[in-house]
Amino acid sequence: MSFEELKRALAAEAQAKGICSEWYSFILRATSKERLLTLFVKGLDFVFDNDFPSAELRAEFKGLHEHYGVFIDEPFSVADMRRIVAFGTSEGKARFSGFCAAQVWARDDTKLVVEVEDNAFVCIDITSRTKVEITASGTAKVTVFQHGGECINRASGNANIKVIDKR
Repeated sequence: MSFEELKRALAAEAQAKGICSEWYSFILRATSKERLLTLFVKGLDFVFDNDFPSAELRAEFKGLHEHYGVFIDEPFSVADMRRIVAFGTSEGKARFSGFCAAQVWARDDTKLVVEVEDNAFVCIDITSRTKVEITASGTAKVTVFQHGGECINRASGNANIKVIDKR
């Protein structure tokens, strides 16, 4: 699919799902797939609430989205990445250390192992049938917003894992 076709398809799908006119025009005015991915990450509230975009359109970003921390139906292992978004059947490991501050969003059937240590601070949003296993040590801080899924956590030392049930 050409870039122009991709923008039109994304805009049409977003409009059908109720996106505001400002973001609709952002999609149509995007100058690259990279710009579309930054919009995707900035608009995660809309993405999660509306199951947007479709799997067919997400596939158009294969090979590029990983650089932006977006993982779709694939295995991954990352360290100290500021933002991670995992969809579909992704299985991965994310490690955070030092003074890292990060956000993680996981949905669908994602399986995720998260290790947080030292003085790192991580916020994690989980939905659907996601399974997340969190280990925190040192003086790490983790906040989990659980909209669905399953969360297993272990903290040692002065680490703190706070789970906020949003179901």
